[in-house]
Amino acid sequence: MNRSSLCIKMLQILNAHDFVTTKELAERLETNPRNIIEFKKELEVAGYVIESVKGRYGGYRLVDKAELPMIRLSESEKQAMNDAYSYLRNHSDFLNIYEYTRAYEKIKSSLTFSNNQSDIFFHENTQRVEDEVKEMIRICEKGKKENLAVTFDYKSLRSSVYQSIEFCPYEIMNIQGDYYCIGYSKNKHDFRIYKFSNARMRNMKLLNKKFTKDIDFNVNAYIGKSGLMKDEVIEAEFIITGKNAILYSERPIGVNPQTYFDEKNQLYVKTLFEGKLSAIKFLCSLGSSCILISPIELKNEMKEEISKMVENYL
Repeated sequence: MNRSSLCIKMLQILNAHDFVTTKELAERLETNPRNIIEFKKELEVAGYVIESVKGRYGGYRLVDKAELPMIRLSESEKQAMNDAYSYLRNHSDFLNIYEYTRAYEKIKSSLTFSNNQSDIFFHENTQRVEDEVKEMIRICEKGKKENLAVTFDYKSLRSSVYQSIEFCPYEIMNIQGDYYCIGYSKNKHDFRIYKFSNARMRNMKLLNKKFTKDIDFNVNAYIGKSGLMKDEVIEAEFIITGKNAILYSERPIGVNPQTYFDEKNQLYVKTLFEGKLSAIKFLCSLGSSCILISPIELKNEMKEEISKMVENYL
């Protein structure tokens, strides 16, 4: 029996007993007692924690028995865990922060962490998820896992009244800090996306109605690349001037953007926007530092929108 096989067999013996003497281990492995020390070292390198008991009747005890060991982490991996912990603690839209904190502390307790805090300061930039919304997400998540339909009252942006919805949840998504559910709406007889919100959604309940998921369902067919909605694609060319040129050269604009600085140090941008509304919203946010080149139709709509904005300030 080779060395690796002997180590595995020793692990199996320790895992089956609370305590095994060195003599008994040597006899069962048909090896010299001195080799047991070397096998112990190799198992500890693999991540197992083995407690030694010295003396005439000394032996070994496997601490925290498990099928798989805790694999040792490198210093950079430990630092990455610290950074992730600090990041999530400062983003209140992460629903499972309590469970994550408990898991993180358990991992830390079995490893030696040289640094308890991240060297990077993460500033919170998301809104806290309200308790009522969390509870609706939990109910919807349970429905998704157990293939149970849910019901809730929903008011869309285009309606002033709530409508009762029976819904088969397929996915729960966090997009730009907001939570959404996508699934089959029995009211609409099609797949729909609903936003978790106290202003839009209420009275979420789990129904005792099983549903069968469509095996051809693909969430990417229903959401856009830059945001939630999959909409008309607008290809736009524009120039950004002044300080905004530097600012927006450091971040992505739209989908598959092409950018470069011209001889006047202005940022030329050619990109795709998913939907006319998102294009107008972004371009208006640039104010006078934006010069729209194309498309002409969008340029005319921008002029109309800007004229309305001016009238609001007269």
